[in-house]
Amino acid sequence: MSKDIRIKKGLDIKLVGEAETKTTDVNVSSVYAVKPENFHGITPKLLAKEGTVVNAGQALFYSKSDERILFPSPVSGKVTEIVRGARRKVLAIKIAADKTLAYADFGIKNPASMSGDEVKAHLLHAGCWPFIKQRPYDVIANPNQTPKAIFISGYATAPLAGDLSYTLNGKTQEITTALEALSKLTAGNVHISTGKREAELFKDISLDNAIIHNVSGPHPAGNVSTHIAEIDPINKGEVVWVVEPTDLVVLGELFLTGKLNLERIVALTGSQFNAPHYVRVISGASIADVVRGGDLNEDNTRLINGNPLPGNKTDKE
Repeated sequence: MSKDIRIKKGLDIKLVGEAETKTTDVNVSSVYAVKPENFHGITPKLLAKEGTVVNAGQALFYSKSDERILFPSPVSGKVTEIVRGARRKVLAIKIAADKTLAYADFGIKNPASMSGDEVKAHLLHAGCWPFIKQRPYDVIANPNQTPKAIFISGYATAPLAGDLSYTLNGKTQEITTALEALSKLTAGNVHISTGKREAELFKDISLDNAIIHNVSGPHPAGNVSTHIAEIDPINKGEVVWVVEPTDLVVLGELFLTGKLNLERIVALTGSQFNAPHYVRVISGASIADVVRGGDLNEDNTRLINGNPLPGNKTDKE
């Protein structure tokens, strides 16, 4: 049974610059980057060197703690630079992208006919495992553990957050396929939380262990931590896994097409954009290329990657 969740305490921060529901395509950037620091608790071990030619989906490095956890290139092209910091820490791997992208082929799979171990092995092999996070600590999930439940928050309440009912529109098949796969990874339930606008995305989900929860209230009503606390709190020795709704599309497309497509629709929001709207872009693209289409006013402007509350200050470089 679903459990309606109504949050009474909180605050919706009304900021100027909400994105208009129109999307423009960002041209393929000349250089893309993958930054290990974006993944908590990871010590990277490089597989690609400067000069290595890679396909989109081909692994660039793996986790020192578990060599099965791979981190793929978002595009095809040549690795041009390994950026290092103090003590030769790897800060970024830069790839000069091909004009026409070539993808590694992982094969079309039907998760309905696969076991949990087969689904896990496929996600690890294709470099999709880093999309699955573990609570507590919000680290990449340990593939040797089995979570008591998996949570997906399909309700965005943070200030200036993108409208999931718009960015995920038309992706029902990919979302359904991804949820079918994730349901094989837990003996418990897959909990999907939605608001009124997002409910349409998940209305056709009919998995035995998938439960849809209707959420309402001010921020942080959309935070997955809020849902975990309300639905199935974590006790000592337990873990749950969390997947972002936008990552469901990537996982579903992997099973349906055999390709790792890291294209996303991102919201350009805030008062410093003359025309706040959405852009279709591949992960790892240059910030300069992403924000160009929004006609950014650069006078006394701070760029934030993420929403204004937990997001990180960044720059065009």
